[in-house]
Amino acid sequence: MLVNISRPKSVNNHLSEKQRLIMSVPFVLANQINAVVYLIPLLAVISLVYNATRYEIPQVIIQRSIRFFFTAIIIMGALMTLLALLSWNL
Repeated sequence: MLVNISRPKSVNNHLSEKQRLIMSVPFVLANQINAVVYLIPLLAVISLVYNATRYEIPQVIIQRSIRFFFTAIIIMGALMTLLALLSWNL
């Protein structure tokens, strides 16, 4: 006697492939945004510690840290954009 062992029908079987793709986009973006959210405070701490080891005057430390922070954000954004463009159709 053969027993039919098949997967249960999914709730999303009535959706087209395009609709499934559109529904999954927010989850993909949420995963990527989650990683970026952790990079921002990490970069702020790194810039403060790096500049605190180089300078002694608190005003100079804060000014240089802010400058380092925004420079690093711009560089990371440019690199992320470049990598996204290079992997667009992979």
